[in-house]
Amino acid sequence: MKNERKSLVFSMFINLTVSILKIIGGLLLNSYTLITTGYYTLCDFSEEVLAFIGSLIGHKRANKKHPFGFGKTEYIAQILVGVIFIFLAIYIFIKSLYLEYAQTNPIITFGILSVTLMQFLNSNYLLQIGKDIHSQMLFASCHSSYYDALITIISSLFILLSVWISFFDYLGVLLIIILIFYKGLRIIFDNIILINGQNDNSDKITNKIKKIVKKTKDVTFSSLSLVNVKNYYCATIEIGVEDALTMGELLRLEFYLRKQIHQSIKTIKTIDFEILKN
Repeated sequence: MKNERKSLVFSMFINLTVSILKIIGGLLLNSYTLITTGYYTLCDFSEEVLAFIGSLIGHKRANKKHPFGFGKTEYIAQILVGVIFIFLAIYIFIKSLYLEYAQTNPIITFGILSVTLMQFLNSNYLLQIGKDIHSQMLFASCHSSYYDALITIISSLFILLSVWISFFDYLGVLLIIILIFYKGLRIIFDNIILINGQNDNSDKITNKIKKIVKKTKDVTFSSLSLVNVKNYYCATIEIGVEDALTMGELLRLEFYLRKQIHQSIKTIKTIDFEILKN
């Protein structure tokens, strides 16, 4: 637990540093897209802060999806965080309508490369520590850092185009607004399901998922948790992976398994993975 918290604090420091660098860099080099990606990274930072607080006071082992454990009060707290993210997205959108967009300074390319490298390194660091100590909280954080780095790369295309045409800076801002809004909606949706859903470990669904996982190379099935909400299920699947697996390979593996499971079992709405080291 001590190593888990220490690693999470390190990740919080990296995310806070990256968000500040993005915001300051965007202000200095006329890139509102970069400023908005800084806000997105701050959202990740706030989720890690919740997870850290939860690891200190929660009765059960916390992660970013369940930062304080597994009680209804904690789910409601997460829903409020999701609402804050949605209002943040709306606020940024309203502000974006009144900004004066200018051509971005090309020096910004070096700043983008620097913060992206920091996020990729942080993601792989958390992945390795998470596998060593079997921490789902660190696995969730490494996913967020990796996705944030990918979003920064995608945003950089709009930023680079805005060097010549300022309108692309506005399009980049809109992209990040949509992503922040979606993040808030997903948090609200997931936690409403967890409040209203019931555990229902169907043997039929479990056996189907076991078969799919066993057919996949270098993956082992450990356990499955199903939450039933009316006519569909939300699944949390615990799988074992090879120690040498990189973050990029893990994401491709998760994407493949999600695709196979959704095609085979139509009643499963959402799928989350918990990772163990084989």
